[in-house]
Amino acid sequence: MCRIIGVFFILWISISSAFASEPDFGKFDGTAVIVDLNTSTKTIYGKHADERVNPCSTFKILNAMIALDSGAVRDENETIVWDGVVREYPFWNHDHTMRSAIGVSTVWFYQELARRIGEKKMAEMVRAAEYGNMDTSKTLTDFWLGGGSLKISPDEQTGFLSKLVRNQLPFSLRSQSAVKDILTLEKKDDYVLAGKTGSCGGIGWFVGFVKHHEHVKVFAFQIRGEGSNGAEAKKIALQYLIKGKL
Repeated sequence: MCRIIGVFFILWISISSAFASEPDFGKFDGTAVIVDLNTSTKTIYGKHADERVNPCSTFKILNAMIALDSGAVRDENETIVWDGVVREYPFWNHDHTMRSAIGVSTVWFYQELARRIGEKKMAEMVRAAEYGNMDTSKTLTDFWLGGGSLKISPDEQTGFLSKLVRNQLPFSLRSQSAVKDILTLEKKDDYVLAGKTGSCGGIGWFVGFVKHHEHVKVFAFQIRGEGSNGAEAKKIALQYLIKGKL
């Protein structure tokens, strides 16, 4: 009996240690979904994992692949000339490539890609990718932003990212590889961190994947509440990642 109790005590300690530390969401109403692709283990924090909201600029991940496969741009390095309209962030107000635009989340650039793709092709490819509720019915240039028709849950974000990491989306291998490359935030010999922020409608997103050698996990962090934005969600996610939880 003592031996059995001892085994259960050790098991309890192991489980408690594994879940002892959660992401520090601070003042925000936070949710995180993390999927280990090697073991298919899913870890969920918070209460909104299955609730769909606008993807905001995290949709640029899918938008980029659709643009590449449809020929809206030649490749991720093709320059689109700034239209001259001065917008709120100075770093938006110049010519961009897909690579530079995704790094600073330049909305006008990806709106121009949407125009080049067109409503019919956009709707067709969003459905093919099974992205969230697949509803592109609102205006072509803002259906993914705050108040738009397209919505996705954190759990669905990780499902989408899992397919991207495995090259299982309905796009060419070239397009999927190019988008993973432009999403990369940090790359070392044995470590890759890739991700995209999103901010709209009082929601902040940071979604992506982390790869250590052949071990890969995908993640979706989402925050709500006053001051919520993608930069804050990214800060929380990276703090969690730096602690070595992934």
